[in-house]
Amino acid sequence: MIDERANQITRSHVGLVALLTVVVMFEGFDVSATSVVLPYLGREFGAAPPELGRALGVIALGSIAAWATVRLGDRFGRRPVMLLSATAFSLGSLATVLVTSVSGYVAVQFITRIFLVTQIATAYVIVSETLPAAARGRANGLLGAFGSFGAALPYLLLAPALATPLGWRTLFIVGAMPLLTLPLLWRWLRETPVWLTACADGARRLSALNEMRQLTAPALRRNALGMTLLWLIVNFASSVSALFFTLYVVQEREWAAGDLALIAPGGLVAAFLGYAGAGWLMDRIGRRWTITLYMAGLGGLTMLCYASHGWWIVAGAFLGMQAVIGVWVVAYTLNSELFPTHLRAAANGWCHNLLARWGVVVAPILLGALTARMGAIGPAATALGAVAWLAIPVVWMLLPETRGRRLETAA
Repeated sequence: MIDERANQITRSHVGLVALLTVVVMFEGFDVSATSVVLPYLGREFGAAPPELGRALGVIALGSIAAWATVRLGDRFGRRPVMLLSATAFSLGSLATVLVTSVSGYVAVQFITRIFLVTQIATAYVIVSETLPAAARGRANGLLGAFGSFGAALPYLLLAPALATPLGWRTLFIVGAMPLLTLPLLWRWLRETPVWLTACADGARRLSALNEMRQLTAPALRRNALGMTLLWLIVNFASSVSALFFTLYVVQEREWAAGDLALIAPGGLVAAFLGYAGAGWLMDRIGRRWTITLYMAGLGGLTMLCYASHGWWIVAGAFLGMQAVIGVWVVAYTLNSELFPTHLRAAANGWCHNLLARWGVVVAPILLGALTARMGAIGPAATALGAVAWLAIPVVWMLLPETRGRRLETAA
């Protein structure tokens, strides 16, 4: 018989989500800042769009290297991995201020990206394993909403940052602010009860080879394949929509930093509502329908944004894209619900980081090369926008609905 108290939201649940929102918010900030500063980074170091595209691609390789660190959550626990990654990410953001070349920027951001990705993946696992099943979607949605809030902040802060002596580097000083919250994280963050129970029940600590064997065994093979394909499409499509946006509007639509600051408040609201709405929809209509709606919107809005010339249409499409990027929280939640506790972090590492993150690597390189071939970012991004729609058949043909699934019985 299920204990009804297991379905109740407690004060500790609220405190946990509140604590992790700060970490997630600055993860979104740093990823967004990496692309927001592109026009000014390129201008300072004399880099053209193809070179900047390659730079973003190399930085994205850090997401793949995070395979090694994300998996450690199954071996050593969620708490130590979160503390390590949050510390290293913050220091990496601060070190970005000191770079003097594109290659230096790439090197520092590559290492920073490893720990950035590790902390966001671990945060979603922690919330998924701690919150009741009936509220898991909304809790992860709220977490993602604050991450999206952070992602929109660089657009708002860019103009003031450019007016400082450090210029665009000022954004990465702001990105290092989680250093101030680390004492609170160390004091209040606890290990998840689901992971502790699995350890007490004798769950094995698997080698990488055994992880791969279990994920490709008949019981989990379909889930692993489906999540890998879904993540690959989400990574590629969201990168196409966002990474060159600032470069696109500054160079091809003659926007100034003030125009970006003008749409930033709307971006904050749209992103927050998009992620929170994804969480609400997950608990109402399920994971598959939510992904369908969001990926359909991402493809259409990307093509509208990059094919349009009017300021209001481009701005409106941008706000819409900020909202539907909330599909990330659905994918993270689904990934947590499809695999047993002793494989949960490893499944994220294999499906998302090692295999599917190549979408983030390939997208800017391909977009940069296609831009050089077609003569502009707009038509290149428009041509690649429809890739988002490929996620819809994947989620319906390969992945089950997991709404309401209890993670302690997911094995």
